[in-house]
Amino acid sequence: MIKKISPLLIILAALLWSLDGILRRELRTIPAATLVMLEHSVGLLLFLPFAPLTIPKLRNISRKEWAILFAVSIIGGVLGTCFYTIALSKVQYIQYTVVVLLQQTQPIFAIVLAHFLLKEGITKNYIILASMGILAAYFLSFPRYVPQIIGNKEEIFAALFALGAAASWGSATALSKLILTKIDFLTATIVRFIIVIPFSYLMGLIMGDYIPLSEVFSVITYTQWLYLLGIACTAGAVAMSIYYKGLQHTPAQTSTILELVYPLSAVFIGYQFLNERLFWGQIIAGVVLLFVIFKLAWTQIKNYENQKLS
Repeated sequence: MIKKISPLLIILAALLWSLDGILRRELRTIPAATLVMLEHSVGLLLFLPFAPLTIPKLRNISRKEWAILFAVSIIGGVLGTCFYTIALSKVQYIQYTVVVLLQQTQPIFAIVLAHFLLKEGITKNYIILASMGILAAYFLSFPRYVPQIIGNKEEIFAALFALGAAASWGSATALSKLILTKIDFLTATIVRFIIVIPFSYLMGLIMGDYIPLSEVFSVITYTQWLYLLGIACTAGAVAMSIYYKGLQHTPAQTSTILELVYPLSAVFIGYQFLNERLFWGQIIAGVVLLFVIFKLAWTQIKNYENQKLS
């Protein structure tokens, strides 16, 4: 049953991720690396009751699998999240939807890596659907056809950090799929969070922009802790575990296109909560993107049913 609904789990995770931009913007006074460390710490606390179930499984992880876990955690958990957080902190210079859209170029990175690392074939039908999805995501976030980036330094930095997040998360999708063929989704989630915490703090030290551990509880406000808990319960730990469960039974190429529900939901959030205008072109692009997402999801479900019958 889980295999059958695995595409829907990825869509659900992507919907939860779209809440991240709103919650994370309220925490923009916290240095990016410290924020990543704190949100993963809170998320790990949520999963502590499940830790005893995963400890025996860690003994069976090979050195190669540990290397992949570290790569996924550092590339996707530390670098990707830090880059995205920094980009969002510059929303006063660049539109929120622009940051989200640039980050959603990640299918390009995921598809290429899935082909070479996972040997996932690329069919003509998939190329057509993937192209439609990426183009729809573009027009969804850029209704006037061109990115609204004038060219000053802050806007360029925001765009580059968003693209850095795309490269990091796209690569992490393929690597995560690779490791999920070896270990279960819960173990992968918990280990990822454990690895991210010290490495994100180390990144803060390298960047010279962090909150010392001795000052965390005095500097972070009560309201900010509530937002951190909100991230953990939605776009953070909960979404990641749901995503890993779905990815365990879904090709990385399919997953990365299903994740485009993220910009679709993000545009709605921008319209509903940030007073950003919604154009007819965005509505049409949203319909096309929904078609692509549900077409791929339905194909995955039918493939599972055919495998079951054969």
